[in-house]
Amino acid sequence: MGRLASLALLLIFAERAAATEPRRLAADLGGEGRTVTVVAEARGGAVRIEVTDEGGRTVAETRAPAPTAGAPRLEIAAPSLGSAGALLEIVAATDASECRTIWRYRNGSLARLPIHDREGASLPDCEEPGRWRKRWEREAESRPAVYVRERDETTGRGVLRRKEVFAFAGFSLEYDKTRSAYEIAGIPIPSWSPAVLYTRPALETLYSRFALAALSREPALSIDAVPERGIFELRFTGPGERLVLPVEAYARTVGRTAKLSARQGERTARAIIRLGGDGSVPMEVRIEGLGVPFDQIYAPAGSWHGDEAPVFSTAADELAAEDLSGLWGDARGGRVTISIEGSPPFRLKVGSDTFSVDLDHPSSPDDLRLLPASGSGAGWSVSLRGPNAFLRTPLSCDPTASEPRCRPAGEPEMLRRLGALANAR
Repeated sequence: MGRLASLALLLIFAERAAATEPRRLAADLGGEGRTVTVVAEARGGAVRIEVTDEGGRTVAETRAPAPTAGAPRLEIAAPSLGSAGALLEIVAATDASECRTIWRYRNGSLARLPIHDREGASLPDCEEPGRWRKRWEREAESRPAVYVRERDETTGRGVLRRKEVFAFAGFSLEYDKTRSAYEIAGIPIPSWSPAVLYTRPALETLYSRFALAALSREPALSIDAVPERGIFELRFTGPGERLVLPVEAYARTVGRTAKLSARQGERTARAIIRLGGDGSVPMEVRIEGLGVPFDQIYAPAGSWHGDEAPVFSTAADELAAEDLSGLWGDARGGRVTISIEGSPPFRLKVGSDTFSVDLDHPSSPDDLRLLPASGSGAGWSVSLRGPNAFLRTPLSCDPTASEPRCRPAGEPEMLRRLGALANAR
């Protein structure tokens, strides 16, 4: 064997030895003023973690995941929690896989801390290396460190830049939406609550609970801000027309006001947005630049309807929560319980049946339809009679139609809210 080949083998053996060499760290993990020593060692397809006290006695021991193939390179760190001590980060990586786990040492034991994304799901232990740039940051010496990962991705809308921040929350690291940030083509994408926004005439019709078919004659606005997909656009629906305008400029002003412009071809919309809640709920949007019928003021269902009224993602949700849910009685003395099921968009539970609320295709002169959530079976056509009564007519719905297609299938019956004094129209 030549000298160069021998040297190459020695370098390979040295690299493998370094990759599997145990890593050590000494820190006050528990915040008790006592230093412990952590030793991490790749062994048997995992990482063995041992914590010893100042006298060398083992006080905690556990195993962390590692890549299934190859000799992993180990990294160990102790991100500070300020006066509460520090976390323990273990990284085992090869060229094909990187496994990262976070631990909390307290009272002589190691507890694994999951990292939860914006949807509340746990991030995987192992992934392909290089997909994210990862680091720990601290705003001040007295503040706990936060885990940060960043990534750039080329999309059809431009470069999507993600910065996701995860903060210590006692038993996990939780996604921090206030410090996370997303940009598409250099434009920040806010984390706003999704909702359909309606004109004042549309909301007045909704609150009147009368002739709701008029809602379809008014334009509606949706602000689609989906940071993780790089989507930031205005969507308008109106009588016979739909517009989708990608946002081309956005700025958050002092207080709870934002301004943006969006453009599609030669049409440009300018919007002034008043935000409510924690600053993530568009409460009022003034649109200019599109002309009739879209240049109006828009607001979510529930707004402009009392100081303490909650807002809803759609008019159908507002109607389901504020008017249709409750205990009702029929003409035969029977009782009908209607309750909300799930999160928005709400569905209504009536006995063993579940329905969606359809405001788009009512059969005139009725106001809405309750369609079977399964897509087939019996539904109801509903005509409101004030806040405490409604007339419902059985429907038979065709599950093969591209849009809900239903026909009357029985005689109408009146339901009245139990416990209310009401005169039905």
